[in-house]
Amino acid sequence: MKQIITIQVGQSGNQIGNAIWNQMIDDCGENLDQKFFRKGIPRAILVDSEENTLDKIRGDKNFSYYDPNNFVSGKSSKCLTFASGYYGSNDLFDEIVEKVRKEQEQCDGIQAVQLVHSITGGTGSGIGAKLVYYTSDNFFDCSQINISIYPSKYENSVIYPYNCLLGLMHLNYNYNMGFYFDNDALQQMTENMFIYDQNYETYNQLLAFAMDGIYKSFRHNCYSNTNFYKIQTNITPFPKLHCYTVSLAPLFSYINSPTLLQMSKEIYSKRNQTFSMSMSQGLFLAQQIMIYGDTDIFSVQQEFKQTLSSDEIQFVKWIADPITYSICPAKQKQCNPMAFSINHHTAMGNKLNLLQQQYRTLFQKRAFLHLFLQEGLDEMELQEAESACGDVISEYCCCNDQTDTTDE
Repeated sequence: MKQIITIQVGQSGNQIGNAIWNQMIDDCGENLDQKFFRKGIPRAILVDSEENTLDKIRGDKNFSYYDPNNFVSGKSSKCLTFASGYYGSNDLFDEIVEKVRKEQEQCDGIQAVQLVHSITGGTGSGIGAKLVYYTSDNFFDCSQINISIYPSKYENSVIYPYNCLLGLMHLNYNYNMGFYFDNDALQQMTENMFIYDQNYETYNQLLAFAMDGIYKSFRHNCYSNTNFYKIQTNITPFPKLHCYTVSLAPLFSYINSPTLLQMSKEIYSKRNQTFSMSMSQGLFLAQQIMIYGDTDIFSVQQEFKQTLSSDEIQFVKWIADPITYSICPAKQKQCNPMAFSINHHTAMGNKLNLLQQQYRTLFQKRAFLHLFLQEGLDEMELQEAESACGDVISEYCCCNDQTDTTDE
């Protein structure tokens, strides 16, 4: 059996990672999946440039979940820029590499390495990018995955376009699967579920629930049993395009026994998306749908086919069968049945285009640029990051323009 190593970076990355482990332990009980755990301990390395976040996890009642030797924290103040994380964390980075190496030695084989972080801050984007290079070089024969928080409408940092663009460049060049979430969509989902205690802990729990819905298909025998490599193969038509989003149905606070038809409609609804983008502005490239509960593949395909006949849901025409289904008899505690979907949609190009425009607004004025240059960043790196982002945007635009060229 091959295992999965997780690296949690920065405040957001560690809070999200902690929520994911709590969700998985709650879902699995005593039968913890050995792909993610060793003797009940998550195969995770927790990294931050300062001690506060990791100290809170150490003081948490769930600290016993973790290997105390896998905590790595710096003594300096917060990394606010990509440059401070990427160029100013050499001592910290050597310690991280050693922890990853020791964790690797306790695995039979590596199925995947996943990085959990935010690309808006300096630690998540900077140290995260450095780890992206390291893991892509040393784990090149397995899946490399990022679970990333994308900037929302109201960020509390003005320099996030620089951090995001630089972080995304490294992810796009070196990793092959990316799951993106944003707090705007998570906030909207919690409101739709009538959860009015709006805070990051609630958003992280929802994100963790969505990711656990994907992991669950790895640990149960089911129709079209899946893993990260199979998902990557099914929904990545071009190597540069690997930005995915997740949706789930139903929003279980108001419906406990949905029909397949209800789920098939909700899974494409804007309010069920964990990433805020308009599915009507573009086309689906591919989709992986995971159904948990008492059902069968024939019924699922029939009900989803009825929903997909709507003009509002459009797929590219040059992929004959763009949807892959995974049917698992294991039931979710919240409701039965329940669906999770990994979406690959060209609307991601619109989100990247908006980020690129925000970057250009700052860069044309050279605003806040000194904060990056004084940490050792070369201005050419920013221009390269913009160019790399433009390439991905162009590829998504080309997918929108392509039509079915198969012979009649």
